[in-house]
Amino acid sequence: MTKRSPVAGCQRSPASRRALAVSTVITAPPCHVPPPSAVPPPGGGARQGPRTSIAEHPAYGERSSARADATMPSNRCRASRPSTATGTTASRRPDAGPRRRPRRSSAPNPSAQQRTRMTLEREELRDDWTVAIAGDEPPVGAPEGIVGRTMRATVPGQVHTDLEREGIVADPRYDRNEAAAAWVGRADWSYRRTVDVAPRGFERVDLVCEGLDTVAELSLDGVVVGTTRNMHRRYRFDLNDVPGVTGERELELLFESPYREAGRVAARAGSMPGPYDEPFPYVRKMASNFGWDWGLTAVTSGPWRPVAIERWSTARLAEVRPLVDVEAGEGVLDAHITVERSGMNDLDQDGEDDDLVLVVTVSGPTVDGGTTRQRSRAQLTPQSDETVVTVRVPDVRRWWPRGYGEQVQYDVTVELQTVDGEVLDRRTSRTGFRSTRIDTAEDEIGKPFTVVVNGTVVDVRGVNWIPDDVIVSRVDRARIEDRLRAAADLHVNLVRVWGGGVYESHDFYDVCDELGLLVWQDFPFACSAYPEVEPIRSEVIAEARDNVARLAGHPSLVVWNGNNENIWLHDADGWAEELGDRGWGLDYYLDLLPTIVDAVDPSRFYTVASPWSGSESLPANHVDHETHHSWDVWNRLSDDHYRDSVPRFVSEFGWQAPPAWRTLRDAVADEPMRVDSPGVVHHQKADDGMGKLARGIAPRFGTVDPADLDRWHYLTQLQQTRAIATGVEHWRTHWPRCTGVVIWQLNDLWPVSSWSAIDSAGRLKPLAHELRRLYDDVLLTIRPVAARTSAAGPTDGEDRPGGTDHPDRSTHDGETAELADTLSLGVSPGAFGNAPIEVAVRSSRSGLDSVVRVRRIALSGAILAEVTLPVQLSASGVAVVALPESVGVVDDPTNELVVADMDWHRAVWTPSPDREMRWQPARYRTSVTPAPDGDGHDLVVEADSLVRDLLFQPDRLAPTGTVDRGFMTLLPGERVGFRLRGLAAAQLGALDESPVTWTLDRVLAGDIRN
Repeated sequence: MTKRSPVAGCQRSPASRRALAVSTVITAPPCHVPPPSAVPPPGGGARQGPRTSIAEHPAYGERSSARADATMPSNRCRASRPSTATGTTASRRPDAGPRRRPRRSSAPNPSAQQRTRMTLEREELRDDWTVAIAGDEPPVGAPEGIVGRTMRATVPGQVHTDLEREGIVADPRYDRNEAAAAWVGRADWSYRRTVDVAPRGFERVDLVCEGLDTVAELSLDGVVVGTTRNMHRRYRFDLNDVPGVTGERELELLFESPYREAGRVAARAGSMPGPYDEPFPYVRKMASNFGWDWGLTAVTSGPWRPVAIERWSTARLAEVRPLVDVEAGEGVLDAHITVERSGMNDLDQDGEDDDLVLVVTVSGPTVDGGTTRQRSRAQLTPQSDETVVTVRVPDVRRWWPRGYGEQVQYDVTVELQTVDGEVLDRRTSRTGFRSTRIDTAEDEIGKPFTVVVNGTVVDVRGVNWIPDDVIVSRVDRARIEDRLRAAADLHVNLVRVWGGGVYESHDFYDVCDELGLLVWQDFPFACSAYPEVEPIRSEVIAEARDNVARLAGHPSLVVWNGNNENIWLHDADGWAEELGDRGWGLDYYLDLLPTIVDAVDPSRFYTVASPWSGSESLPANHVDHETHHSWDVWNRLSDDHYRDSVPRFVSEFGWQAPPAWRTLRDAVADEPMRVDSPGVVHHQKADDGMGKLARGIAPRFGTVDPADLDRWHYLTQLQQTRAIATGVEHWRTHWPRCTGVVIWQLNDLWPVSSWSAIDSAGRLKPLAHELRRLYDDVLLTIRPVAARTSAAGPTDGEDRPGGTDHPDRSTHDGETAELADTLSLGVSPGAFGNAPIEVAVRSSRSGLDSVVRVRRIALSGAILAEVTLPVQLSASGVAVVALPESVGVVDDPTNELVVADMDWHRAVWTPSPDREMRWQPARYRTSVTPAPDGDGHDLVVEADSLVRDLLFQPDRLAPTGTVDRGFMTLLPGERVGFRLRGLAAAQLGALDESPVTWTLDRVLAGDIRN
């Protein structure tokens, strides 16, 4: 592979960001579609002869093939900053010949301006759509009678939803229906409706498509308006360009099978190595539509985002990018604005369009509790169609990530006006003022990956997000809000939008803004080589620019990431030999995408990949450098191996479990339902997934009879929580060497055994409740005291131990040490016998002054030894508390455990595998009363003995049944409360019955020694 100058994380200082934004050409936004002749057709080879550069792509210019270099000095003049917040400035372009739409000489000049309507109007086309299969030859597997059948269509939507509603296909998420619906993705589909395209007094009529999935031809009464081939971008078609089209016309959106488009590109690009026998790299479409190791295959088509008619006159706001920063307590909003002119506004008959006025208003709270309203203006001459309008907000209140402050937002209004003050177009949005950076400066270990917001280092506790439905158009704001509010309740503060999905809707980022959830956004490239041939390369340019601009106003967005695992897999799986000299996406990640981010939104950090070590000269997944994925443990090692290293930032790791019992039961038709029954196995997509689940259970809990699905379900859930806890506890207590943990994954898109914390029905797995403990600001842990070793970072991309980093510790029992970092290796909970242990406390708060009570307890409940020790931290950090031998070393590893309590935090240490422990039957009493606030029932459990891993599953009693806690361990005499919701009074009596309620001793009682 040809070595390039390493592209480390890209980010600029506030001053240089603003300078770059001004000196870079930002041409018309990519929602204008070049005519079909301007888009290179499929065919040809890769890296043979000249390739289209970013500057040559039509998306960077007008709808003609005019081109502009995206990195050349700008010919646009930025509006100078006003001396006051209400100053007025003009932006003029000094060069001759503005690059804008040519005047329409054939169009009537509306000199009678009273007859011309001015303010842009938008009419969404949601109703009266039909859909039918296109052509006379349906694909193999299609039902008889499908040809010629017309159905009512949901828009926005995808054809699967209409076929399900009409009973033509069964829900592919249920049981084993997936294969029966495979033909849908191989068919062409025609969406039709009547639309009025009359100007109604306006100068321009545009057809606006916010998202088309994926390869489509658009026509009015058979006259082709345009073509598309990218699910990830927006399109706008000027209907004035279509001769003779006015009044009511039939609009057709003809969607071609994505497989056919992928086949054309594959014929040109050649075979691309990847994990699945599906062609997702060859078409710019949601990759996980084609299946994944947690997802079914359902290849969709349709207008998945809104379709609208927009009418406007004179000019419109083509693009608004509000970039924010904070300087010396003052909020700075740079509104990068591009306008499009109709080409018909020449009111004074001088051959030139008239001047336009831009007014940007920012309003919101001040630090003293008042409100502020700041405004700036700029005037655009006929030679200008771009400018930057700056608004300064004194005494601004900052936006903070969750747990670090309030999520204060400001209203932003951008108006495009005539010089007489008539409003032509208006955009409203909200944003928050904050500064962000990612610190990757090399240190004595390697390169960190530290998220800094408003000058404060953020202790990242994150989750990976996948599309929440394989039919992604079904995901509405209510569902997004439900998932993200659940994540916030688990103390999550960062969501990584994974690269095999989509650029999410504004609803998604709006909710993240409101909740204080930082967003790490992948570009849609995942786990495969991607062709660099046309038309893919041009589409990548257009979609990247479109979405970086679209999302620029969201304060939650802090990171753009080039790809998911592609560079790592290229090196680790030996793609180079198969690829030869063909491009496989590296140019996108090292050159094209960072150039676009720098040009369009230099305020955000760009990282080349996840994982990424910061340099091509190092293995991508090096634990000592930047981001790391830890998958050896799930794939081939026991979870104690999470302790083998301390990565700088863990952006993926995970362990599987099935969905909640009700979710699995509702999705599978098997009777009886067994671990190895066909439906249960079908809802497991990971390679050897069932085998890995079994091998994960066996060391701790023993083997499970496939007929005993209830027992298997409990133990896989418990193993998932234990495995994730091992990793999170280890890495979080090695701050600041490890500055972030992002689990795989938060959510699911169908009922499946997967790594998720929340299943596809929105039910929280026990892992979710465990995350609430693991991601709390204060994390209490017990861990083995092990020899500190030194090991080099990996040389082959595999997970290997990191280097030494353990500071001096206290020599006296019970003494505390304020530690920047610690490392312990090699011993697993449930596998260490009577090896000594210690307490570690991670606090992300400003300080901690507390005590920890540590008890060594016999399984009978008797306290064998006890000690209370101080835990003190003057600032955010880690404290390690050495334990006296009386509690730090057990005498009988199969009949004792150690429990640590600090405030309301608890950690439990089991010296031997659970299957070897001599658990005694749990004895406890329960009482249920209506909740005082009327929201469900309060369940109180009082323990008469040691109760280990008590779990209630109220969804077994009612589909709506929920509980607010997962696995709980109680000591004799303790009581704990649960909140139950969704159960009728008559169902409460069955709570104590198996399989609704479980304890570990009950599960292991019949098979302890297996």
